[in-house]
Amino acid sequence: MIRAQFESLGVYLPERVVSTQELIDRMPAKPLFDLEFLTGVKDRRWRSAEQDSYTMAMAAAMDCLQKSRYRPEDLDVIICSSISHFKGGLHLWMKPDMSKFLKKSLKLRPDAMSFSMTNACAGMLTAVHILNNMIKTGAVRTGMIVSGECITPISDTAVKEIKDPVDPQFASLTVGDSGVALIMDRAADHDEGIDFVDFLTLADFADLCLAMPSIENPGMAMYAKAVEIHQEVILRLPRIIKFMMEKHRFTGRDYDYVIPHQTSTRAIQTALDLCIRHLEVLPEVLIGIDKFGNTASTSHFVVLHDHLARKRLKKNSRIFFLSLASGIAIGLVSARIGSLEACYGYDH
Repeated sequence: MIRAQFESLGVYLPERVVSTQELIDRMPAKPLFDLEFLTGVKDRRWRSAEQDSYTMAMAAAMDCLQKSRYRPEDLDVIICSSISHFKGGLHLWMKPDMSKFLKKSLKLRPDAMSFSMTNACAGMLTAVHILNNMIKTGAVRTGMIVSGECITPISDTAVKEIKDPVDPQFASLTVGDSGVALIMDRAADHDEGIDFVDFLTLADFADLCLAMPSIENPGMAMYAKAVEIHQEVILRLPRIIKFMMEKHRFTGRDYDYVIPHQTSTRAIQTALDLCIRHLEVLPEVLIGIDKFGNTASTSHFVVLHDHLARKRLKKNSRIFFLSLASGIAIGLVSARIGSLEACYGYDH
């Protein structure tokens, strides 16, 4: 049976670092709570005036190709999975979609497929689901998933518009910019690569977090009922984890690490603590939200890159990726990442 694997990973993080305190200092109405303490977000990366979704996606794609054994002409498909679609500055570009620009700039073959899809902060892992199926069925042999998240414009909007001590735009102050690209191909070893991918959506709660043009000023905004989202996830996640464990026959003992979506340290820990009775034991939780904030669809791979680059992982690590996104979309990806470790210089 064909198995897909993560072959190489590229990441771009803007140089500028902006602290939570800097954002709070700019606000006319201060929160009643300590935002850094509540979320765990101390710093995040912030784009320059010349950077946007496209430029960060391109930088990540070039980094990925430098680590890969593949050239652009070897890729059969490129999938763009970002929430933000800014190109040429903060100009929202919908058609042609971003994947077409990336395909042309990276010089993929004319017959290579390209398309964009979004699934809120679950976008990259949803694209992993799609590309995994394409590789397993033989539709393609290699492909790249890329996401450029130029998402701090919603922070700029929130800083200007928050007027009350409790406001649905406070979650916008936790985000950070980044670009991530991931190449997937066929695994040569049956013990390497993706074990399973599974997603479900609790669509009744789609209105708890909405991204749209601001209702007050030019620019993008996000209106999130963060407490309600947290409550609904906490209520259902243990049962979902139990169901997935029985379906895919795993326990927490099968994994070295778990990488959750980076929302807030307290929310992450509360949710995972409730799942321990089903998982039997909780693998080490990898966190990067303190340094990078919530980088939307790229968050799992920004954290993975950070630990790989610092040689923090065991050899032949098996990772449990847990996606919790607005929608509410819940996804699980199980993968052994020896090939990614090799492209970061691990000696196997």
